[in-house]
Amino acid sequence: MASGLRIALLQLLAREKTANILQKAEQYISEAANNGAKLAILPELFTTECHPPIFVQKKESIPEGETSKFISHLAKKHSMHIIAGSIAEEIKGSEKMKNTSAVFNPMGKLIGKYTKMHSFDVDMGENFSIHESDWFEHGNNTLSFETDECKIGVGICIDLRFPEVSRYYTEQGCLLHVYLGAFSQEKTGPAHWDVLLRARAIDNQVYVAACSPATDQTHHYVAWGHSAVVDPWGKIISQADGKETLIYADLDMNYLNRVRQQLPVEKIRRKDLYHLTYKW
Repeated sequence: MASGLRIALLQLLAREKTANILQKAEQYISEAANNGAKLAILPELFTTECHPPIFVQKKESIPEGETSKFISHLAKKHSMHIIAGSIAEEIKGSEKMKNTSAVFNPMGKLIGKYTKMHSFDVDMGENFSIHESDWFEHGNNTLSFETDECKIGVGICIDLRFPEVSRYYTEQGCLLHVYLGAFSQEKTGPAHWDVLLRARAIDNQVYVAACSPATDQTHHYVAWGHSAVVDPWGKIISQADGKETLIYADLDMNYLNRVRQQLPVEKIRRKDLYHLTYKW
């Protein structure tokens, strides 16, 4: 296993036609590949606003849809893994959709799909009421995949709030946990985004990368942005602000191993007293 991995997070605006968004993604992915990135990560629902009528208008199939085919082409062209954010995936015969991420390997092959496991169903007052389950079917399975450098687990947005998901990925040997998230600028982003990213990294002594859509005040739902990468000690090593941008981080697996040796949480853990069980 190699000791290092350069990753790139694409904090994209989602207000254009799908073809225009994919053109911007191609520009950033080409730049990332030229700068040595081996993994590119796109945001949650990166081809749509977080707004139900637009979900319906721009929903696609995976891998037959326009977005999947284009990202597959880019992965093969640049010989890199790409986590294709998430897409409003159509369900044949149903009015509902899935909030699904697709992962492509350096040959352009679809190696897995992950559908958001938890629904963001909240009522926070002040006209902030969202019920994702009205539009999206939740997923029931995790997704992890191997690269030359490390194993990677994938989650979407509110999945970040459930430490059981990260714990499972850690137990499966994932050293990088990736979340595609659109926390809100108004409520959850400033209050919880950095805290949760750092907590999951510290809990599990892993790298955590989280990619958000860029902030756009013209959207019905304004995303927080602030895509970030956190190291196993809980330090934010790369972070965007709100604007559309591309950020990088170099992950050092030797450093991760040193953290685990110096603070051996797994050896200390009382597995004789408690453990988690999973259905997937």
